[in-house]
Amino acid sequence: MNTRTRNGRHRVATSRWLKVGATVTVTLGLIGSTIASASADPVEEQPRHSFAEYQGIPISIYEYGPSAEEAPTIVMTGGWPGTSDIFEASARKLASTYHVVRYDHRGSGESGHPTDTQSYTLENLAGEYGAVIDKTAPGRPIHNYGIAFGAWIAAEYQWRHPGRIVSLSSIGAPSADLVHYALADAATDPTVYPQLAFQLACIFYFAGYEVPDMPEAFFRTFPVEPVLAELMKLKGNPPMEWSNADTVSGVQMYRANTPERVVRSPRYDYLTVPVMQVFQSPDDQEGPLMIRGLAQHTNNLWLTQIQGDHGDFGRTSWPLIRAELDKAIATTEPGASTN
Repeated sequence: MNTRTRNGRHRVATSRWLKVGATVTVTLGLIGSTIASASADPVEEQPRHSFAEYQGIPISIYEYGPSAEEAPTIVMTGGWPGTSDIFEASARKLASTYHVVRYDHRGSGESGHPTDTQSYTLENLAGEYGAVIDKTAPGRPIHNYGIAFGAWIAAEYQWRHPGRIVSLSSIGAPSADLVHYALADAATDPTVYPQLAFQLACIFYFAGYEVPDMPEAFFRTFPVEPVLAELMKLKGNPPMEWSNADTVSGVQMYRANTPERVVRSPRYDYLTVPVMQVFQSPDDQEGPLMIRGLAQHTNNLWLTQIQGDHGDFGRTSWPLIRAELDKAIATTEPGASTN
């Protein structure tokens, strides 16, 4: 009897100590996770992945840093070829201060890949942009940072919905429609004809995309990924993410927009935005003639010279780009006055 009683007491005591130990372990774990959360480095954190939907097409979104309620929002998307991964390093660095949204426009990454050309018009791409910002920063002002189509989409959205984008920062030409006026102006100046001929040669591939079916057939059969990767490597640029499927879809984006908006019938000749910031690089595709006379087509142009090209602008010129982005955001957030 006594032995059984002692064993019973021993079991009760052991059970109590196990409960105490479990409580201490859980408490220490919560404290540790709180400390880790408070000291987490946005550069190391995994982005928050979600999807928006527009016209039944899923759009892949990645968010970094604080929420839209806690910090100004910067939005980025990619150009062609490649996905918005081109801005992955920039997004992580900016997330120490800002709510950063990186998304893959239709035809790239994990987003839907419609097959008809009409789906890729700037009107539809701008509507998709609206769906992304309404999901990630509803009702809040937006700062955009982009290159090529990434900037052209934001410009289209601002033209259709003036006021939502308060700073539009672009590597090179910020608008397809305003490229039309830049090149038209250059065509009236014989002193720049050699540069104009070179610039047109650099973007001659635009015309090739007008040939029905041929570009798609080429990109479906030609090993685009390793060839482009090797070209990037030869130029000393970091690798970019793309697939043949993305490349084929990108043909539709050019076909739907460049002949109509850049060459024949631009929709607007003036874009109002609190700050339009252009980072001008020596990149052949984004030469100075692509933004010739741009100050006459917008209300507040900031122009900054940087080094680099489509692949390595963030690596070669990031401190300068970051400083200018900070300045644009500081002067255009609600309550601030634009310089």
